[in-house]
Amino acid sequence: MRTPSPYKKKIAGVLIGAAYGLAVRLGLADPEVHSFLNAISAAFLFVCPFSVGAIAVLWGAERGTRIEPSRQVGLASSAMALFLISMFVTFVEGLLCIVLVVPVFMIAGILGGLIGGAIHNHSRINRSTLPTLALLPFLIGPLESLLPPERSIQTVSNTIHIDASPEAVFNKLADVRDIKPSELGFTFVHLVGLPKPLEAQMSGSGGPGSVRTSRWEKGVWFHEVITESAMPQALRYRFVVPKGAIPREALDEHVEINGRYFELVDGGYALKPTSDGGTDLSMTTRFINKSRLQAYGNLWGKMVLKDFHRSILGLMKSRSEQRVDHHPKTPWPGAPG
Repeated sequence: MRTPSPYKKKIAGVLIGAAYGLAVRLGLADPEVHSFLNAISAAFLFVCPFSVGAIAVLWGAERGTRIEPSRQVGLASSAMALFLISMFVTFVEGLLCIVLVVPVFMIAGILGGLIGGAIHNHSRINRSTLPTLALLPFLIGPLESLLPPERSIQTVSNTIHIDASPEAVFNKLADVRDIKPSELGFTFVHLVGLPKPLEAQMSGSGGPGSVRTSRWEKGVWFHEVITESAMPQALRYRFVVPKGAIPREALDEHVEINGRYFELVDGGYALKPTSDGGTDLSMTTRFINKSRLQAYGNLWGKMVLKDFHRSILGLMKSRSEQRVDHHPKTPWPGAPG
């Protein structure tokens, strides 16, 4: 039988590794698998890419030939890159989720490639180890599912200085109409797919019990029920997301508002006058992290919200500091003259 060339072996290793990873991810859509293996879990985020890297190296290594560390890293990272691209082009994952997992996937994949290379170089064991590596996520997943579920409430807060009085800033918070993309500035989360806000419209008196409806791109909307309105010091609200308010295609499953992994609780603005006649405006949001990997979920949940906060606070700063209001809106109930 003709022996495959080293180049073809490398290509085969990369393809097999990526195909394995995609097969595992597609399996997550099966309810029978979902009960013990999901995308926000150690089994998928760490063990699966580890296996992808190890499988790519063991499949791509030539029998009886030592494989150097640089080639191990190259095979593992190539398979991981192809795996990530394949999830995107097949619409299994959105760009935002893929960007969030790239660091941990690459590190785990390369580690798996190095371990696979060590197995090949020192044990001369090759494809006989592949079934074990392929089954690792499905062995770890059931054990992980036995752990008690975790929930934690996290708080994210950002502050910006505005050259306008607290009264002037407060009057911009109720209705925020006709938001232009240029007003939000550059944000990483919007760049990779998070819908941008279009408007926030207040109904009612503006006091406790009034509802502020926020609308985003892609048909996303939700309510903010006012819990405190103390002009010009604070405006606070709790989130209410009616059924059907978040179209399934609008947000990735793993960052969906009030979805399986994250739930918005409440938030609001606090305004503090400064000695120069301006205002320090703070925006705070609390969310529940329901994922199994609390540290990972907290890290990315806070990063996404902080980036979003910065864009909204920048919008409030720009509009509050305008001498001429180019965005007419309904005055805040009870606002001065």
